[in-house]
Amino acid sequence: MKSNLWLYADKQEQSTTAASLIVFGAEVFKRAKMIKEMKMIKKINTKMAERTKPPCGFDVQEFGHEYLIDCIRFLIFFENYMKAELILKDYCVHVLDPNHSGFKELAKAQFKRPIKLSEIHEIENFTIDKKNKIITHPAILDKTIGIRILIGSSEYSSNYQFDSAMLNIISNFNTYRNSLHFKVSIELSISNDLVSSLDSMNDFVDKIIRERINKNAP
Repeated sequence: MKSNLWLYADKQEQSTTAASLIVFGAEVFKRAKMIKEMKMIKKINTKMAERTKPPCGFDVQEFGHEYLIDCIRFLIFFENYMKAELILKDYCVHVLDPNHSGFKELAKAQFKRPIKLSEIHEIENFTIDKKNKIITHPAILDKTIGIRILIGSSEYSSNYQFDSAMLNIISNFNTYRNSLHFKVSIELSISNDLVSSLDSMNDFVDKIIRERINKNAP
């Protein structure tokens, strides 16, 4: 059965879906051990720079054991955030079926640039059941585009509120997350770069949440 695409119904549905994606992603992000215990990470990083003993009770292995899960938590927020931005701009975040008649070229283009809902509609109409709040389309698959595509080109990244530095941070965490599938152990290096990345991501999440709260304020 095809996915219900009601989230694309109108601006209100798009806004509601985008908000839900962002809030859920932020909640997951804030559960990351490295975010919850960022003060401790900063302390150990300072101690390492001073070449002194780490703070009492600090165990870097605890962060290492959680590192993969934390990477996934970070990426859940950013993937949700990017999809939210695209949805608000009338783009389709679902994968197009290249085997459906007339959609081969548009499905191929989706790897490089976001596709407007109107572009899909021009080739073949959506089926809309307003009474039951159901929208379907035979050329739209039951999965959404992944983070590799979302950060893979300037045509996509130009729709987000972060800069190239943040894009690099996301890309690095995604690369590390993927590489962990082929490792038998996790090596976590607490450094200035890691602390800076955590601060930048956390500040960005807080910024997006503040904007969302302000937008919904009466």
